[in-house]
Amino acid sequence: MEFIEIKDGINLKVIKSDKFKTICFAILIRTSLNRKNVTFNSMIPNLLLNGCEKYKTIREINLKTEEMYGSNFYADIMKKGDNQILEFLFEVSNSFEDLSEIIDFLTNIILKPLKEQNSFKKEYFEKARAFTIDKIKTNENNKQELAKNRCISKMFQNEDFGIICDGYIEDFEENNISEETLYKHYKKLLEESEIDIIVIGDIFEKEIENLIRKYFIIENRNYKKIQNNFIEKNISNPNFFEEKFNITQGKLCMGYRSNIKPYSDYFFPLVVGNEILGGGASSKLFNNVREKQSLCYYINSFVFIFKGVIFVQAGIDFKEYKKVVECIEKEIENLKLGNFTDNDLQKAILSLEKKYLSILDNNTSIMDYYYTNFLADTVMDIKQTINAIKKVKKDEVEEVFKKIWLDTVYFMKGE
Repeated sequence: MEFIEIKDGINLKVIKSDKFKTICFAILIRTSLNRKNVTFNSMIPNLLLNGCEKYKTIREINLKTEEMYGSNFYADIMKKGDNQILEFLFEVSNSFEDLSEIIDFLTNIILKPLKEQNSFKKEYFEKARAFTIDKIKTNENNKQELAKNRCISKMFQNEDFGIICDGYIEDFEENNISEETLYKHYKKLLEESEIDIIVIGDIFEKEIENLIRKYFIIENRNYKKIQNNFIEKNISNPNFFEEKFNITQGKLCMGYRSNIKPYSDYFFPLVVGNEILGGGASSKLFNNVREKQSLCYYINSFVFIFKGVIFVQAGIDFKEYKKVVECIEKEIENLKLGNFTDNDLQKAILSLEKKYLSILDNNTSIMDYYYTNFLADTVMDIKQTINAIKKVKKDEVEEVFKKIWLDTVYFMKGE
């Protein structure tokens, strides 16, 4: 079943399932990644969890969730393609039957924050500011994650995808983020963003739709339809970047472009080829570069579905940098030449089948799968995806890997 637009850019998908003992609600406020606004957006989810007009403190919010059979409430910021998404996730026991009370609770938290005149409550703003700064610093201290983000920023420096969705510390001074300016931005965000709502559980779509229409009311709604741009690139020589940090283990990231869209006939051969390359313990990178040659501490690869990019990352000794790059390039070349076996292909297909089937074991994983597909303009359910993967042939993988090229190499080395 597709997402349906129920009103004013508010999209709904209900996944009816009696497999889980809970009902899970995701309310996702989606806007285009924008360097000017990214830190403003990043602050809002945490700030809203501090209190609203009806439940003025965290304690009051917690007491209300306890009344609803000890439900769980969570908020965060995430990036999917060129979208920055404010995520509010609420999970409640199946035995709690008053869905209207849940929707009323969520809309109060998200749409009716506690404010002072035309600004957020200063105390809550300061908490959210400190939380956001701390989160940014924590991510920067995770050097594997930082290297990945630095590589993405270099590779997509002229594209929105290169923006880090958690925000930037310097924005708190340069953009003059205050409780007044943030509240003004929040009001505009509600008016202009697309809002996606996903619900999974033993419930009926029409009931949820009616409740959303009744409770989810935003004044002056004038949403802007988001256009997801897939920027095709011409083949060019790779760009190399090196940066020094106080680290003892080098972080290598390599980005390969393909210009393959997620709804292309080439997409599933790309996914299967990536699984052969670096998708798991049976992959070429793991066995040949890590195990046989002992050139890295970890190594893997994955596909950025929205960009048609294969991304390789590895932890290495500084002195092995050039050799590891050469070995990764060699494994890519082997796939282009068809130097892999039918057994390699079948192992990759089986591995992917297990990964996709495991999605069905978790309600939030199911929601994330369908949401990713919605944003990528694809409509396959998990069974259809597995069937498409099973049909991939060896020569199709070889053909699709001939379309990829090395775009960016980023190396984080010691001082």
